[in-house]
Amino acid sequence: MPPRISVIVPIYNAASTLRAAVQSILTQDIAGLEVLLVDDGSTDATPGLCHDLALRDDRIQVITQKNAGICAARNRGLSVAEGMYVTFCDDDDLLLPGALALLLQKAEDTGADIVRADYELIHISPDGTETPQPHPAGTACDLAADGDYRKFLQNSGPQFVWNALYRRSAIGNLRFDEHCRYGLEDFIFNAGLYARTDKVHYLPQPVYRHFESGQSTSQCQTVQALQGRIGVLDRWMAAEYKAIQARSPEAARAAVWNDRRAQAITFLMHQLADAKAPGALRRHGWRTLRGVLARYPAPPLDLWHEAKHHKKQTGALLLYNLRLQRLYELWANRPKNRRRKLP
Repeated sequence: MPPRISVIVPIYNAASTLRAAVQSILTQDIAGLEVLLVDDGSTDATPGLCHDLALRDDRIQVITQKNAGICAARNRGLSVAEGMYVTFCDDDDLLLPGALALLLQKAEDTGADIVRADYELIHISPDGTETPQPHPAGTACDLAADGDYRKFLQNSGPQFVWNALYRRSAIGNLRFDEHCRYGLEDFIFNAGLYARTDKVHYLPQPVYRHFESGQSTSQCQTVQALQGRIGVLDRWMAAEYKAIQARSPEAARAAVWNDRRAQAITFLMHQLADAKAPGALRRHGWRTLRGVLARYPAPPLDLWHEAKHHKKQTGALLLYNLRLQRLYELWANRPKNRRRKLP
């Protein structure tokens, strides 16, 4: 009998964190669990640990490959997964108790192709101190029933893959974009799925604990990482635009696109600040994003209307339109917001 859920764990040099991550999966109260450990060419003690874990629990399967990045590792897992549903867990994070049961129950009760939920975010400082980063959860929503893609995106928060359960048949041949070696792959993957299905639910209960440090792919503190993210902005915006055309009625598309455009602009503003990007790279980043956004029709933003609902997004767009985006750092990086999660 095939497993009900396949959990794909992309792994690279995670000898110090992998055991806890795997334990958080194995202790989920779910019958028919398949755990796919995809070792992406680790050079530390990780390969031996993977095989040791597999010897201790026959629900674990170890897959090894040459180092090709997190997208290639997840895609390898998708190629062999046999579960009716698929989810993902990073090698240094944790599934919270009861997470898979909650997501699975909602999927089975509603026939959803995707069930998303809230998550916990923990910042790890260089000295190892762990600091919870509170963020408001959205309200429960159903994309198909509400028919409001904008509301769904606003409620469900950043579109990561590790706080969601996916029906494998809905994923079909969709795969992670392996050009994304430094982030944005989750956003592109989810937008690609939303273009295919509106059977999507969001639950405000947290199901996942994500640890964020300077080495996390959710951080951007090197020029190389920033260049990698700038290089796939076109892929991200193309996926977002396609999803909007599929999920929003024509009259609502401009408003949703303004939100996603603001997300991209705010995202780049934070990336440039985090990486302390030199002037030439900053100019390259903004030229690239302006060129990408110019490909898509967009009416002028009604700032007075938008400011009632999305003050930060409106501020980002206003500064961008005035070509004063550098000023956003003075606003967004005040002490209370220094560890704000990426949009």
